Amino acid sequence: MKHDCHYHPGNPAKWHCGECQVHYCTRCMPDADTRQRRALCPKCSKAMRYMGAATEVVPFWNRIGSFFRYPFHSDPLIVIAICTLVPIVAPANLIGLLIWLLLALALFKYTYAVINHTAEGHLKPPSVSVAFTGSGFNIVILQLLVFIVMGGLVGLAAKMGGPLLMMLTLAFVVLALPASIMVLAMERSVGAAVNPMNLAVLISRIGTPYFLLYGYLILLLLASGMAQDFAINQFPLWLSQPLSGFLNSTFTLILFNMLGYLLFQYQEELGFAADIQDETSDM
Repeated sequence: MKHDCHYHPGNPAKWHCGECQVHYCTRCMPDADTRQRRALCPKCSKAMRYMGAATEVVPFWNRIGSFFRYPFHSDPLIVIAICTLVPIVAPANLIGLLIWLLLALALFKYTYAVINHTAEGHLKPPSVSVAFTGSGFNIVILQLLVFIVMGGLVGLAAKMGGPLLMMLTLAFVVLALPASIMVLAMERSVGAAVNPMNLAVLISRIGTPYFLLYGYLILLLLASGMAQDFAINQFPLWLSQPLSGFLNSTFTLILFNMLGYLLFQYQEELGFAADIQDETSDM
């Protein structure tokens, strides 16, 4: 939600005093500790809440072009190229299968890093090293567990309430899947990612834009499927296989970048604060 400074209309607010219900911009608070996110209200001297970039973020529906350009920055393009091309030249044996699996894990890890990176206000992609070094590979196992639990909930609903309850549960699971991915990326918890209350709260706090994003994601998945089907049917196997993998990876990064940006845009409603971190940003 956009808030202007009380004393400088037109300037986005950065601080809010809950006691006085007054918003302040950076011009009003030259002595505020932005790094530590600490400041005292000039009127009542009580601690204020730092709002980050919540009041100046461009809505995601105005940045569709930026999302489609995101995978073609150098870092994600290198990650996609490595994960797509290396398996082609890998030996057709157990070692080759292991290489393919490790690269799939690296790509999956990178996509989840994109959500966190974007939600923190980084509009440029994370570096290549994020995909291949450090911890975080357990996110693959966590996501598989989320899918298993969600599938189990649908099956349990069918057993207890018949086809009608099963269809209602399935509809909620499909609708809440983007919210579940966002929660899992931020909290790294299967319980939080499958808790219906958590998902309903996140969806309700974002409101109508969540359903708008959901529509974009459906169109994105359909476009990805059509593009990959075209590649498979129109080109020889040696070309269609890497091209299909490239298209799948590209659309996946677009999708995850959109989810991360939605968290960044609605940070105030979701209870955290993040600033635009890049020196030059594609806003």
